[in-house]
Amino acid sequence: MTDELLLRAVRHNTWANVELLAFCSRLTAEQLAWTSAGVYGTIHATLQHTVAAEHGYLHALTGELPPAGPLTPGTLVPIAELLERARSNGERLEAALAAGPEPGRRIRRPSGAVAEVAIIVAQYLHHGSDHRAHVGTILGANGVEGPNLDVWAYGRTTGAVIPPPA
Repeated sequence: MTDELLLRAVRHNTWANVELLAFCSRLTAEQLAWTSAGVYGTIHATLQHTVAAEHGYLHALTGELPPAGPLTPGTLVPIAELLERARSNGERLEAALAAGPEPGRRIRRPSGAVAEVAIIVAQYLHHGSDHRAHVGTILGANGVEGPNLDVWAYGRTTGAVIPPPA
């Protein structure tokens, strides 16, 4: 049961990333360069940072680099590529969790810090949510309504939440 609960959280994260990237793939280059006070950076840079960070968390968990290779810092790739990498990240995280990692196993991070597997997985999910909110803030500050990415919307999409009768 716990595995299914975690799997739903992972799938929501992947769904939300894919939905946001699909939405942003329709923005102009000028819109992708928007930013706002208090956020990570531009929309494009924030999306790439989110996907690249997932690569790092997956590398920590599995020891494997992403199939398409790592992203080059400072060089933005097309949103379509980020979309495919986000899908791949979700699949890779599900496979890593299916392999049954020990939640308390400790992994040395590139910074030298040591973190338990459970914390790395929690950070993977939190990090995506945090930066998707940044993109939503930027869009809203520029008068653009972004997609609804909350868990309730995911539940309605998957049939896990049934809206009340009209």
